Amino acid sequence: MSLLCECCSEHMDKLNQQVSVMRKEIKNLRQSLDSAIRAHRKQLLAVQAAVSKIGLSEEVKAPAPTPPSPPSPAALERGDIQTVPIGYISSCFSVKNGTPRQPTICGPSRAELRIQPSVFNNPEHALVGLEQYSHVWIIFLFHKNGHLSYKAKVRPPRLNGQRVGVYSTRSPHRPNALGLTLAKLDKIHGHHRPQFKFLRSTEEAVAAIRGVLSADPRSVYRRTRCKDRLFFFTLDTADITCWFGQGFAEVLQVKPVEPHIASV
Repeated sequence: MSLLCECCSEHMDKLNQQVSVMRKEIKNLRQSLDSAIRAHRKQLLAVQAAVSKIGLSEEVKAPAPTPPSPPSPAALERGDIQTVPIGYISSCFSVKNGTPRQPTICGPSRAELRIQPSVFNNPEHALVGLEQYSHVWIIFLFHKNGHLSYKAKVRPPRLNGQRVGVYSTRSPHRPNALGLTLAKLDKIHGHHRPQFKFLRSTEEAVAAIRGVLSADPRSVYRRTRCKDRLFFFTLDTADITCWFGQGFAEVLQVKPVEPHIASV
C-alpha cells in the first residue's frame, strides 16, 4: 500500500505542476489578447485621424447604424436589449491622460454631441423643444476602455490602493460599460444647417441668395426653352435648390455642400 500511495503522490505532483503551467499559459494568453486589442484600437484611431485630414472623417467615425427591431416581451423579461448609438461625442480632451474626473474641475472645457441622422427619417424633429432646458442627462458607452475585462473589486486613485467593490466607484471597467453624466446645454445646431466660410451670418446668406435669384442666373436656353423649372447653384458652403415660376423664385432646399465639392 505504501508503494501505491507514493506512486499516486508522484502522479498528483506532476498533475499539479502541469495545471500550474497551464494556468500561467492561459494568463499569458489573456495578457497578449488584451495587448492585441489595445494595439488594434490604436491603429484604428490612427487610421481615422489620417482619413479625417482628407475630409472623410464623417464616413469613418459615424457609420450609419441599422435601427434595431423592437424587442419581444420575452426578450425584455430576460433583459436581452439591443441598442445602437444615437450619436458620438467629441471634446477638447482627446486622450484619458489629464481628463478631469469631475466636470466642475475644468469649467471652460467644451464637448460636442453629433446626433446620427440615420436614426430618424427627420432627425431635426428629435431636437425640437430641447433648447428650453439648461442641462441634459447623457447615457453613454465607455467604448475606449482599452480592454474588455473587469473585476469585482478595484483600486480607485483617491483611496490610495484600497480595494472596494466596482459598483461603489466610478470605474469605467464594469459590466456593460455604461456611464451617466449631466451636461450643461450650450447651444443646438440643426443637422442640415451649413457652417459658412465667407458669409458672416445667416442674414447675410439670405440676402446673398435673394440677390442671386433677383438677377435670374439661368441661361437664355433654360429661361425660354427648358421645361425644367428647377435650378441649382452653390453659395459659399451651401447647395441651394430653387424653383422658378411666373415672375417669382422659391427656395426649396438649402444644405451643406458635399465633402468632395467643398475640398476643391
